[in-house]
Amino acid sequence: MSMNTSIQTGAEASLSPCGGDAVRARRDEIVRLLCAYTGESLRGTEQWAAAHRISGTDVRAMGLLGEANRAGVLMTAGQLGHALGLSSPATSALIARLERGGHVTRSRDPEDRRRVLLSASPSAQRGSVEYFKPMGDAVSAALAGCDETEAAAIAAFLGRLVRNTHAASLR
Repeated sequence: MSMNTSIQTGAEASLSPCGGDAVRARRDEIVRLLCAYTGESLRGTEQWAAAHRISGTDVRAMGLLGEANRAGVLMTAGQLGHALGLSSPATSALIARLERGGHVTRSRDPEDRRRVLLSASPSAQRGSVEYFKPMGDAVSAALAGCDETEAAAIAAFLGRLVRNTHAASLR
């Protein structure tokens, strides 16, 4: 009888039919690779932010606003601040900075004139395309040898990872 008494999660069990040490080794490899990817992504973000004389928080804010624009919605200052984990004063300073830089526009909510809605400016949207292009190119190169089944499995895994990571950050 094995001394291995750990319980496999559903994700671990689905990684390998042999279970045990092989699954742990594969999981450790995936975590190591995701950490390496995160480091490379952060390095790229820092370089892009420095080249455009903005902070990492500004890049994150622009990304959130760009994502909202692509979804066809506008964000309030409160929603942006909450998504970034910022206080109201820090959010106000961020929005003022982004507005001065021409990255965000403010407009009154037509349904509630007290609310201010934010949107990424056209220049910020172009900047977002510029920022994400190298990542898109890297993903395309990495997927070049994958068939549809492999690509679907990768997309499903990454979708679950993003959802689980987001849920864990809310605890």
